[in-house]
Amino acid sequence: MGKDQQIATWIFMMLTALRRQLLLTQDDLVSIVNKFQIIDFLSENYELLHYYDKSYVIDNVLRYIEEQGGKPHGILRTS
Repeated sequence: MGKDQQIATWIFMMLTALRRQLLLTQDDLVSIVNKFQIIDFLSENYELLHYYDKSYVIDNVLRYIEEQGGKPHGILRTS
């Protein structure tokens, strides 16, 4: 597996973990990923973040969303 494929696989795993933790639908996840350019964030920070567990990475993604003016905790679903 080449490095680009490793990065893509890791990003997919992190997006799946984010969707599960926030209880998002696929559509909601896609909307958030596009709005806040989360794939770019994860790709640019892969070298640092891939050493950490999913919860640490998700915390960093949520912090990044907040820094971009988003309110990730406001998208949590209760149902």
